[in-house]
Amino acid sequence: MLQRGNRPANVEKFWELPEATEDVFSLFSPVDIRRTRDACPENLETLILAVSSRLFVLRHHPSFPDPEFAPERDALNCIRLLTRVLPYIYESDHLADWEERFFWGVRRKRTRTASLAYEVIFDDSQPEHERPQPAPEDFEEVKPLAEELIDTLIDLLFFADFTLPKPANSKNKVSYAIWQSGVGCNTPVGTSKEFENNRSEILRLLLTLTSKVRHG
Repeated sequence: MLQRGNRPANVEKFWELPEATEDVFSLFSPVDIRRTRDACPENLETLILAVSSRLFVLRHHPSFPDPEFAPERDALNCIRLLTRVLPYIYESDHLADWEERFFWGVRRKRTRTASLAYEVIFDDSQPEHERPQPAPEDFEEVKPLAEELIDTLIDLLFFADFTLPKPANSKNKVSYAIWQSGVGCNTPVGTSKEFENNRSEILRLLLTLTSKVRHG
């Protein structure tokens, strides 16, 4: 699905179609990931950016995790896909400089106002060269990709109806509650098998993000 000379198309299918972790892992074989990484790294970059952006959108969606408007399945598949791909980037020493820039470099993106205005005025049928160039004030500096990804994953670990039960008298979706009673916490937080599985998926990606081996 990630082929040399072709930028990934219809990336939505990567988070919409898989039903389980095994589906994601079978979709991206080690051979395919390494071939894309070495022959066409821009495809891998596009995929990671698209998947990460989808995860950020879901975390901030007012309806998440609504099965119709902001599905839990999409978030889990984004998490699984990143867990699958990142180790193959880490194993390649020649990507160290790119990795530093891509994950930890300062990013600039359109402000929300500029993005909305651009979507309203223009559509995909208009050639790119005919569209006016954005002004500098249309952009803002944002967190490095890795930092935003870690912040998002931490929030999702404590997210109502995703990894924690819905609070009875609170509109806050993120609550940094201690999962198990113990020292300093006498009241256990309710849980379910589904919540525990979702936590495991998120923790697996956090471990992947922080498990790079430095040689020498």
